[in-house]
Amino acid sequence: MERHLTLLGTSIFYFILFSSRSFKHIIMFEKSLTDLIRGIRANKKNEQKYIAVCLQEIRNEVKSNDIDVKGIAVAKLTYLQMLGYDMSWASFHIVEVMSSPKLLHKRAGYLAAAQSFQQDTDVLMLTTNLIKKDLASSQPLEIGIAVNGLSHIVTPDLARDLCQDLVAMLNHSRPYIRKKVVLVLYKVFLKFPEALRVSFPRLKEKLEDADPSVVSATVSVICELARKSPRNYLSLAPQLFRLLTTSANNWMLIKIIKMFASLTPLEPRLIKKLLPPLTSLIQTTPAMSLLYECIHTVITGGFLEAAGDSSHALAATCVNKLRRFLEDPDQNLKYVGLLAMSRLLSTHPKLISEHKDIILECIDDDDFSIRFRALDLVVGMANKKSLVDIVKRLIAHLVPADSNGASSLHEASSVLDPVYRTDIINRIVFICSQNQYRNVANFEWYITVLVGLAHVSGVSVGEILTNQLMDVSVRVKSVRPFAVKQMFRLLSDQQLLKTAKKRDTNIEVLSAAAWICGEYCSFLDNIPSTLECLLTSYVVDMPVKVQAIYVHNIIKIYGFWVNELIDEWNTELQTEFVKVTEVMKDKMGMFTRSADLEVQERACSARAIFDIVLESISQDLTSEQAPLALQGLPALFSLYELNPVAPKAQKKVPVPEGLDLDAWINEPLPELVDDSESEIASMESPTFDMDFSTATTASKKKKKKSRSRKYEEDSEDEEDKERRRAARMEALRNDPYYIMSDKSEKQKQAARLLDLEDDVDSIPIVKLSVDDFGISADNGGKPKKHSKKKSKGKRQPRAPSPPPPEYAPEEMPEDALASGSDQEGNTKRRGSNQTYGKNVQRKDIFATDDDGLNTVDLSTPLGADERLPEQQTYLSPEELRRREEARVRVERRERRLAQSASTTALKDDGERKKKKKKRKSVDESAKKSRKSTSTSGTKDKDKKKKKKKPTATVESESEQFENGHTNEVPDMPTEDLLKDQRKQIPPKLVLDNDQIEVHYQLSLSDEKDNGISVIEAKLFMKNKLTDATLTNLHFTTIETFDFRYVEHMRHSTLASISDTFELEAGKEIEAVGYFAITGDIRRGLCLLCDLNYDIQDSCALNQLVLEMNVQPSVFLIQDQPMDPTHFAALLAEHGQEFDYRDSVAIEIPISTETAVDQMLIDALSTITSTTRLQVVEVVPGAASLYAKSIQGSQIAGLLKYDLTSQEGRATITIDLKCTDDGFLEAFVDQLNSINV
Repeated sequence: MERHLTLLGTSIFYFILFSSRSFKHIIMFEKSLTDLIRGIRANKKNEQKYIAVCLQEIRNEVKSNDIDVKGIAVAKLTYLQMLGYDMSWASFHIVEVMSSPKLLHKRAGYLAAAQSFQQDTDVLMLTTNLIKKDLASSQPLEIGIAVNGLSHIVTPDLARDLCQDLVAMLNHSRPYIRKKVVLVLYKVFLKFPEALRVSFPRLKEKLEDADPSVVSATVSVICELARKSPRNYLSLAPQLFRLLTTSANNWMLIKIIKMFASLTPLEPRLIKKLLPPLTSLIQTTPAMSLLYECIHTVITGGFLEAAGDSSHALAATCVNKLRRFLEDPDQNLKYVGLLAMSRLLSTHPKLISEHKDIILECIDDDDFSIRFRALDLVVGMANKKSLVDIVKRLIAHLVPADSNGASSLHEASSVLDPVYRTDIINRIVFICSQNQYRNVANFEWYITVLVGLAHVSGVSVGEILTNQLMDVSVRVKSVRPFAVKQMFRLLSDQQLLKTAKKRDTNIEVLSAAAWICGEYCSFLDNIPSTLECLLTSYVVDMPVKVQAIYVHNIIKIYGFWVNELIDEWNTELQTEFVKVTEVMKDKMGMFTRSADLEVQERACSARAIFDIVLESISQDLTSEQAPLALQGLPALFSLYELNPVAPKAQKKVPVPEGLDLDAWINEPLPELVDDSESEIASMESPTFDMDFSTATTASKKKKKKSRSRKYEEDSEDEEDKERRRAARMEALRNDPYYIMSDKSEKQKQAARLLDLEDDVDSIPIVKLSVDDFGISADNGGKPKKHSKKKSKGKRQPRAPSPPPPEYAPEEMPEDALASGSDQEGNTKRRGSNQTYGKNVQRKDIFATDDDGLNTVDLSTPLGADERLPEQQTYLSPEELRRREEARVRVERRERRLAQSASTTALKDDGERKKKKKKRKSVDESAKKSRKSTSTSGTKDKDKKKKKKKPTATVESESEQFENGHTNEVPDMPTEDLLKDQRKQIPPKLVLDNDQIEVHYQLSLSDEKDNGISVIEAKLFMKNKLTDATLTNLHFTTIETFDFRYVEHMRHSTLASISDTFELEAGKEIEAVGYFAITGDIRRGLCLLCDLNYDIQDSCALNQLVLEMNVQPSVFLIQDQPMDPTHFAALLAEHGQEFDYRDSVAIEIPISTETAVDQMLIDALSTITSTTRLQVVEVVPGAASLYAKSIQGSQIAGLLKYDLTSQEGRATITIDLKCTDDGFLEAFVDQLNSINV
């Protein structure tokens, strides 16, 4: 037993020994960050539950007083935040860890702040003094951590308060600190742009810093600033040029070159200065990043245009260097190389075409971004010589490499993206159709390509293929027979017909096939087979648009077939013809059951034609001649040939004599002539696509608008028109509901597309071999089988070139006059280049709000008042309160001393004047006495006169006092007289408009709400209207921190403000409301409520906010009079509690018509009745005042008169002292507002 007690005592000793040490030695029992990560990995199945337990532990740990425990908890919480858990609740604890003296915890705190703090985090205001302290640290690592953290959490307030500290640190002895400060200043400028102007000279000095890292950081910051407003940094060009020619830091050179790229458009003379060093860098640098930036600057900065004769050599050098990018295995270099080549394509297409082989290899790259960039180049390089090869390479991307036969085309590829396949087809169509098929020499080959594209499944390009097939067939007459054969193949393709129900299919292309077969049915080899294909049962699954075209072209082909049979008509042929017609009539029934009205109408019309034909044949079955109805049927559809309309056909329509297209048919009313809509419409250009008919329609609409504007320009004066347009645009610019859109780019693009409408006759014909596409012009467009082995030594014989295409004549109006400008316009348009691309506006995810930096002007010198904000010392709340109270006491003391000094000076001046007047009166009396002595000669009379003179002086002074012209201070009125003269306070006006007038009167209620004092508010409302009633009039109270509306308290006789009233015309009403006092008495208190009312026979909604000012006199207790003895004892015993003092001076005008005593009585009565102060005691020339509020605050005052301050005016001075500072300020504010 003793042994166990010994062991127990030893254990207790060691426990006490270790417990006396810091808690950090037993922190091993807490989970570290490593333990947390291991635990999460070990609890994969119950990860959420495990993390919830850890979060609860962290919540307890951050409340610990040990900074080590709190620091580890914040580090663990930061890790969980990266997993998606919220840590905004720990913002204050993060600030505590940031203030830790240990570098490890401080770094964790700043990291947590950078990850979790937002611009509206409320604890950011507590970090200002903390960051200032860390910036002033002697440890470079602490400064670096603070600067890095500030760059993530900086706000406008932090930027304003810390910018001066950061600018002062630009001269720090360590380059490590200077570099970080330069970089963080950029974030400061974003939040506080005003600091840029005043700190820019100091920032400019860092370009001459001795440390290269500081110079590099400065160049980076200036480069970013110049990207937003380049003009401000033109003055830095000499320094930057010196760095460009002397520095070996590639990354800094990249930044400098980027900055010069933004400066050269503003200063073209820089181009000639920069051209030699940039050319040298392009030829010598081995760094690919620097090489690309130099080439990019040369292309986009206008250097090629400024190079003159060496422009072509410089461009060739750039292209050759870019080839290295394409040959590099790095995908990023390939992409930027293709991007740079695409920018050179518009100016030097031949140089880009020389590298066609490497560009075509990029089309087969696995990276789709590289493919798209290469496709942009391929589309731009396409010409007559390379068109077939390019199309072949593009078609190879539509079908997987392991596909066998044409059947695979009807199955969507699971390897290639449908969006990519669609883009490939659009590019093929674009490069073939651009400039009105300028690059196509063999249109049969192009028709074959379009037919092959129609079989590609998994994409939806039927509409564009339909337009191309129809446009080529109409424009090129020589290709029509081949096109009809290919269209018949499409109509009879069973695999294509079976895809009609699929989601992504090109079944719309069958509408072009049906239309071409119907329009040019003379080239059909087998008309009955064609009709059979058009009447197949798969038609019901097609879109209604295709069905309608099918029905219409069935009748057209049928009519042509009838025309061929008329010459060979006999009885046997008649029998077969009747059978075919009856079959067609029966199959036409499936169209009559269509849900589309147009298909139904066309099908019913076709059946009616078949009925007419059958009826006409049945009337004469033995005749050897065709019925007359059959002979007139072909004329319905083939009376004339359909030709394309020339692009300028509308221009060439001759205007009939006597027709004025600019004249109004009916003169419009003057108020209806407003060209604002046409002005707005003219700013928005229509959207153009590759459909030439759409472009033509848009051009017609544009011409109509131009004609309407032409009449307005002729009918109005030029100056008046410009003035009206400027006023209209200014009104639109200031209209918040109208968005001004910049349509200049769209207008230019539309103009470029309109300029491409060439005449097809001007397209040159070039002999081109198509032996490598797999399609021969001789074999009817059938695919040619390639052998697996190709001969390398033997040259393949060239296939015969196709005959030149024959184009259909374009339709022109009758009497159209040829103009010499047609050919010139075609020549100009032929030189224009069309580009393939999508106008997609992308939003930069790293974009920041830098509008403030764009408004900063660095070109003007600094003004005298422009300086950084003064450094502020942040003190504790107790220290701030102590200093503020001391400052207020000093100000009050100085104010009292100044007032007492002025009062003393005025009194001395008044006494001096009185003595002077008395001396003057004595001298006058002495003169009179001497005169009287010389007259009477008796000594007694002289004495009598001397005694009588002072009596007369006193009488004259009493007369002056009665008339109000004396300067002596009269006695104060008695307290009883004040009580009789005390005035009633009238209600105050709170609202006065054309409909209603509202007054209010506040008083302290005798009742209380659960022990809380209550204010009674009486409202007096008057309807100022004479012919309308105010209905639904009610008040809605607004609860504040100072007052709360008491609903259950009501007046015994008056209505409550919570009721609803109807106020008739000219009537008045009174209502009462009660408000409990929930705040302290201070200056600026007010009761808030909303007044809502409706006006009879009016739909207007009237809602007004009423603010009823609550004066401190409302809170005074009136039923406890103060005795002078008790008042003296109160001041003697508790005078130290009246710590707050102030004084008020009130001026009183003195009138000669009223006695001074009465004026004093009226003034004091006004003061006491307004403020409800009690007059404790009245003495000659002064009075003591006292009051006590319902919250226990006491105020004492001494009122004094001064009639010597100014002629015609008197001054009442009230010295106050109070037990509450806020109550005293409110009372002084009320006294100053009194108008006596």
